[in-house]
Amino acid sequence: MARSGEQAVGETGRMRLKPQERRDQVIEAATEIISRQGLWGFSVHQVAKELGLTEPAVIYHFKNKVGLLVAVLEHRDQLDLEYSAERMGVTYQDLYDGNVSLGLRQITETSMERNVQQPEIVRLYMILQGESLSKTHPAYEYYQERERRAVGRMTLAAARDGFENPEHEGRVAISMMDGLQTRWLRDLDHVDLVAEWREFADSRWGSR
Repeated sequence: MARSGEQAVGETGRMRLKPQERRDQVIEAATEIISRQGLWGFSVHQVAKELGLTEPAVIYHFKNKVGLLVAVLEHRDQLDLEYSAERMGVTYQDLYDGNVSLGLRQITETSMERNVQQPEIVRLYMILQGESLSKTHPAYEYYQERERRAVGRMTLAAARDGFENPEHEGRVAISMMDGLQTRWLRDLDHVDLVAEWREFADSRWGSR
């Protein structure tokens, strides 16, 4: 029997992880597969094969495939925020809570710089976003909550920039980011995501 705090080894020799550790392992494997091969090259079977698990064991912590994909996006959201916090010289918690003196340009440009590094994760996000328009979709609540947080963060940034209607300006920024990212995903070789975003920011926000 394994002592407290140790991981047990099953009869097959495979390490038996605690539930949260196994869940994290599955998310990491799924993220790596999607980043490498894209959404259409992803399958629960492949995750199971790479981890030496059965498909039911992979899905167990997520209810279904969509639940696993949402977990991948939630994981990436955390990593993206960590990246942005480090890039902008603030703490993760302050950025999450909106307790930072950052404007729209800095927040959005940092986000675009991050996204250009992970096109297949952004593609997953955009595809699931379109599929989850129905309230019965498993990813519906994730996108509703993510939109709420994004609007709040952008509104605070626009208020710091001095816009008369900061919520409107924040929503405009989100809509423009989604639209430009869609164009970029359709033509990765010819659309410079960061350069085009900077051009938009210059034309709309000037020196703010």
